[in-house]
Amino acid sequence: MSVLKNKSVLVIESDELILNNLSSRLKKREMIVITADDGYDGYTRACTEFPDFIVTDDLLPSMSGFRLSRLLKFDERYKNIPIILISSTPENGNNTLHTQAGVDKLFYKPFRFSDLLLSLEELGEK
Repeated sequence: MSVLKNKSVLVIESDELILNNLSSRLKKREMIVITADDGYDGYTRACTEFPDFIVTDDLLPSMSGFRLSRLLKFDERYKNIPIILISSTPENGNNTLHTQAGVDKLFYKPFRFSDLLLSLEELGEK
């Protein structure tokens, strides 16, 4: 049985095609998918829904994925929720920004869904 089955994941992505694609693929893995299309809505949903995982883009309307991560990771109530950040701009080997934001895993676009799934499974086993 998959460690992800019946786990909730909040997917925050402003690109509707990517949001729908990720959502449908995660649902096929029997995950409970919560969605948001901007940073503020994502933050609000994270605080009210308390998901098992968060997958967020870095470039979002109203609040970046980095800022969202910092707000959640430095709040005792939400700091243990694993956050995967998807970035469109590589930091050229400098992981300082995502480390400071408390991100658990960083992916750069384009990425393979199988790699994202593996990271979710690894984070779910911790």
